[in-house]
Amino acid sequence: MLWKNELEEIRDENAEQISEMSGEMWEQLSPMVEYLSSFSIPMFEEEVLKKDLIGMAKEAEIEQISLEEKLGMPPKAFCDSLVKEGTRKSKRIEIIMEVAVHFIWNLTFFWVLELVLFREPDKVYAAYAGFSFLMALADVWKPEGRMAWNKKAKLVKPLIWMGIVVIIVYADIRTDLAITGNHFVIGGGLLLASLLALLLRTNYWNHQSQKYDWK
Repeated sequence: MLWKNELEEIRDENAEQISEMSGEMWEQLSPMVEYLSSFSIPMFEEEVLKKDLIGMAKEAEIEQISLEEKLGMPPKAFCDSLVKEGTRKSKRIEIIMEVAVHFIWNLTFFWVLELVLFREPDKVYAAYAGFSFLMALADVWKPEGRMAWNKKAKLVKPLIWMGIVVIIVYADIRTDLAITGNHFVIGGGLLLASLLALLLRTNYWNHQSQKYDWK
C-alpha cells in the first residue's frame, strides 16, 4: 500500500507482540522501550532493538523468570550496552524529516477542514501552521525517554498535549492572519506536497529497512 512503509510494519509487529504479553512482563519491558527511544540511534535500528528485547521478554515469560534474569544485568545497563556511538546525526535528520512530513499532513488536514466546514479554501490561517507544527512535534518527539524508570515522567507528554489544547482553546483558531490566494493553487499545492511527502517518506524507510535483518 502506498501509505504503508516498513518502519510502520515493524512498529505494528512490535505492537502486536506486546499486546500478547502479560501486564507484569510489560511493566518490566516498557521502561527499556522508552529509554531506547531517547537515544540518537536511527529510528529503524531502534525498532529492531525493541523487537529483539520483546523476543527476550517473551522467552523470559516462557521460562517463568524476570526480564532482568533473562538479560543477565540491570535493564538500564543492558540498554546502554545496545546503544552505538556515532549515529547521532542520523536520528536528528530523521526526526526533522518526520516532523516536516507530519507538519505538511496536518496543515493539509486543516485546509480540508476549512474547505468542508467554513467554505474558505482560499485561505491558510497562520494559527493552523502553528498548531500543525506543535502537533507534529508532539507526535514525533519523546521527551520522557531518559526518565523511563521515573513514573512521574509519564506525565510529560500528556502535559505537552494539554498545553497544545489550552493554546488552541485560548487562541482564536480562525485568526485574521492568513495566506490568501487561489483555492486551486493552495489546495493543489498542499495535496501535492502531502503526496510527495508520503512517497519520499515511504521510499526512505523502505530503503533504511534493507540495512537490517529483521524479517
